[in-house]
Amino acid sequence: MNKPILEKIGTKCEFETNTPWYVAVHPHPFLKEKYSYVIAKCCEEQVAIDYVLERNPVPIADFESCLFGCYGTPHQALNAGVEKVESESL
Repeated sequence: MNKPILEKIGTKCEFETNTPWYVAVHPHPFLKEKYSYVIAKCCEEQVAIDYVLERNPVPIADFESCLFGCYGTPHQALNAGVEKVESESL
């Protein structure tokens, strides 16, 4: 995947646990001037922090199985990704 157009890092507090997350916006793989997002959730190990990309159960393309949605602007895609990660249980 290429360098993201937009990205945002945040932390979700749930059950007295702080879980870091990351959302990045990339061009849609097939539609010009459309955008999709990826979500990465953090798994804290002893020393390192590893972000694990969330897989889309209905992938946009076989080679881009982590992309979600199709939005008209990068900001719409970023807002949708942040809304999704904030609304679901980590």
